[in-house]
Amino acid sequence: MSGNQQTLSTTLRQEQQLSARQLQSLELLNLPLLELEERLMQAMAANPLLEAESADDLPEPEPPAPAEAEDEANFDAEAAEADEWRDDLPLPSDNCARDDDAERREYLLNSLTDAPTLQEQLLQELALSDAPANLRRVGAEIIGGIDDSGYLRSTVPDIAMSTGEPVEVVEKALELVQGFDPPGVGCRDLPECLKLQLRRKNALTPVLEEILDHHLEEIARNHLPQLARTLRISLDELYGCLGELRKLSPFPGSALAPEHSEFVAPEVEIVKSGDGYAVHSCKGAAPRLFLAERYLKMLETPDLSGEDRAYLREKLQQARDLMRALELRQSTIVRIAEVIARTQRDFLAEGVEALHPLTMRQVGEELELHETTISRAVANKYVRTPQGIFPLKFFFSAGFTSEDGAELSNRAVMEKIRELIQKEPPAKPLSDEQLAQMLKAGGIAVARRTVAKYREALGIPSSNLRRQHI
Repeated sequence: MSGNQQTLSTTLRQEQQLSARQLQSLELLNLPLLELEERLMQAMAANPLLEAESADDLPEPEPPAPAEAEDEANFDAEAAEADEWRDDLPLPSDNCARDDDAERREYLLNSLTDAPTLQEQLLQELALSDAPANLRRVGAEIIGGIDDSGYLRSTVPDIAMSTGEPVEVVEKALELVQGFDPPGVGCRDLPECLKLQLRRKNALTPVLEEILDHHLEEIARNHLPQLARTLRISLDELYGCLGELRKLSPFPGSALAPEHSEFVAPEVEIVKSGDGYAVHSCKGAAPRLFLAERYLKMLETPDLSGEDRAYLREKLQQARDLMRALELRQSTIVRIAEVIARTQRDFLAEGVEALHPLTMRQVGEELELHETTISRAVANKYVRTPQGIFPLKFFFSAGFTSEDGAELSNRAVMEKIRELIQKEPPAKPLSDEQLAQMLKAGGIAVARRTVAKYREALGIPSSNLRRQHI
């Protein structure tokens, strides 16, 4: 007999599964405002019982009274209206104001025009040039190898191979493209980029050319006195040369690169109220949903077909579930903002330096919510405060306890480091160890390595690179 045997067994296992309503609530809680608006528009398109009103001050309509309590004449009129509409279910909303807004929005979107890209502008300049046909053909190939920053990422031999033209022709075509706007376009490295711009301004001196060809590394390391001696010029003359270089753009194509601006809309606002702060939802933060009264009345008509009644009841339940999920989402965000308003009173009054440490676990315990729920609720959400608009996540960070017992967040410590560096003498910048000692003298014990990490997070170079030679 074979050693393999098949057996049947049963086991009991307990699992917790989320209902469809809970999953919908979590999904809406995680959505940022713009995606939420898109999701609601999709829901309204699929559910005739859902309507939205842009004005916040309009009350939500109440469901109508049962048909038995209505006047008999009105009942007959509504029954006739139901017969008229029954065959056309589902019906679009007759909200004229919303249709007008949608039409105006579509017109504005269709009226938008994109600015030409860097490659498109270069091709236009190439078409307007009086260069020979073969140079224009090679120039188009060169432009295809230029990235959005303005640098040529293809090599001359590769372009010569792909076009079948000699290297000398490719060099002439590259010189042609490098004469287009913006100045510096078509460069292959940083020195060539800066030299092209200086030549366009007739400002490329032998000293500047020597610096760009051989001494950029010394400048990056801030070895300016040694470089001045190498170039046999004074330190003031060297600073004058560096001033000319700072007027140039290391990425000539950036002026025409597509911008990726992020639209930020706060969902809640913290405002001063007496001796404390109050939290409320921002007006127009999200569309208000309500039930279409027409279909609620149709559900009360006795001669509505069973199929239509079942369809409307299904859509009515879906609409109510969505509206409950929206209310839960907004109330959760407001409750979190209320905890922030109580915890960060000093920040609201004084600014980032007074920011206190706060973790999502602490907020979750106070609101009796799980930490992951807090994380979903604050993701990509914004709040308007007396100090400006901030992401909700901004207020969550670990921190330090000073010698006097005051708690400071990491961001508050970073701001103190920034202030100390801004006040340092330019000729003798503070080292990370000196910064740590000054913070300790102020009652904040921070290790030197932590100071270095915070300084780098602020984008501030080390003391050697900050030193100004006099």
